[in-house]
Amino acid sequence: MTTYSHAPRPTGQTIAYTLKEDCLIIDSGSKVQMAQLGAVERIRLSYEPGRFSNRIFRARLTLKDGKSINITSVNWKSLIQAENLDAAYRTFVLDLIAAVYRTNPKVELLSGKPTFVWLLTVSIAVASFGGMSVLIWRALQMGSVSTALMGILLAVVGIWQIEPMVRLNKPRNFTADDPSQMLLP
Repeated sequence: MTTYSHAPRPTGQTIAYTLKEDCLIIDSGSKVQMAQLGAVERIRLSYEPGRFSNRIFRARLTLKDGKSINITSVNWKSLIQAENLDAAYRTFVLDLIAAVYRTNPKVELLSGKPTFVWLLTVSIAVASFGGMSVLIWRALQMGSVSTALMGILLAVVGIWQIEPMVRLNKPRNFTADDPSQMLLP
């Protein structure tokens, strides 16, 4: 029996997940739900940039009835304090994927964002950096060094936040027995 718990939102309560044979028990404090692992149709692992130092890995399980279960690698302690649970999240998600695959070998295992969303993100990033490059170039042509430096600063911060989101969320499939293609911390 594997367990994992976290507060997925800064103002939310802790949710505890317990993996028990062929079901996932979800305890939100006010109610307890059970999801049959054989009913999991898709598992998607993705990355989301967080606030400055926190990065968020997310496992989204989609059930055959259309419901979904989200599990993240961050535990929010308050509005401004969050804790990365990378090791516990990785262990739980690997166990969860193996258990789901045992009960439903036809489960779709995906890493990254859907192709359309990823392509849209890449397009917006390229357009943004192209626009920022033009701004810097034009500012330097006009002798406005402070504007060019501000543009460079914004470009660096943008690259710092957007590059991992684009690189890590590239759509791909993975197998239950090969964690190298899984998007895990």
